[in-house]
Amino acid sequence: MMLSQRYFPFSLIILSIFLMMIFTGCDSSKNNGGEEVEINLIEAKTEVPSKIRLFFKVDLGEAHQFTTLEPSDFEIYEDGSQISRLESQADIQRESGDFLYSSILMLDLSGSILNNADLPKLKEAATTFIDRTMPEEGESLYGTQEMAVYWFDGEKNVHPLVSYTHEGDSLISGIESINEDISNDVSTNLNGAVIQGLSIMDGRVKEIREDSDIATAGSMVLFTDGTDQAGRVSTSTALDSVNAASDEYSLFSIGLGGEIDQEVLESFGKDGFELAEDSLALNETFLAVAERLEAESNSYYVLEYCSPKRSGQHTLELRAIYEDKFGSFQTEFSAEGFTGGCSVD
Repeated sequence: MMLSQRYFPFSLIILSIFLMMIFTGCDSSKNNGGEEVEINLIEAKTEVPSKIRLFFKVDLGEAHQFTTLEPSDFEIYEDGSQISRLESQADIQRESGDFLYSSILMLDLSGSILNNADLPKLKEAATTFIDRTMPEEGESLYGTQEMAVYWFDGEKNVHPLVSYTHEGDSLISGIESINEDISNDVSTNLNGAVIQGLSIMDGRVKEIREDSDIATAGSMVLFTDGTDQAGRVSTSTALDSVNAASDEYSLFSIGLGGEIDQEVLESFGKDGFELAEDSLALNETFLAVAERLEAESNSYYVLEYCSPKRSGQHTLELRAIYEDKFGSFQTEFSAEGFTGGCSVD
């Protein structure tokens, strides 16, 4: 009895170490350095004869936000078995007609902007922003981006400056047309602009999805040099709209000068906020947001492949592997009616 009492604690220590090793081995975050690829399915569709189309978003983390994954970085599994990428013709679709990223540039043109020397610098910065974010005709990504420009003052409704277009030159022409006489109300309906901008963006994305098979996501870039002065809508109501926005909508904000409420603007710009201390810094600030917007649009993927299944319900898993990081999602699909002859263009 005395012998067993002496060695029993030692046995517990050995058992504890063994269990710690088991549980440590099951922690995938430790196996990949604590980092994982965040990959979220937005939409999955099947098309005859046997094509599967996946629209999803990938987040590689802040350090790799400008990295674009290639088809070889993805693995497809059906019912637990890996599908050959070559035989299935799996490919990323990034051409016009497959994906459209829709953006709104929302500009504060209240009296504090129009009636001082900041307006020319704002126009210059907005032009630089458009040049950076809008692909030109002839470039491979031309037609995958569209943008509209709106502005607000103290009036109830925001004002359209340029309707949605793929053409950067049209957007820049609209910016160049802004002058100090454009507004009849010197006040600032900032909160109303946030709510209406989100509504316009939501309506546009839904319109695209209803009228076509194009995968789409949206963003809004908000610029202001102050706080809401009109009092038409409360800040809490505007924040409720921001918090209720779809995950496929990105919101960025830019503040100018010392009269802004930085905490509020950071909340409005849930995906990024930049501050320009003065108008001389506007160009750099708009460029920083343009880079974020570019990274955001490139985080969306449309992957198509031909399934070998010909009937029944099946589980589909897509894995994204980048360096030592890993992420995946699962969904189900029906292969009823699937036949041969599938091709991915």
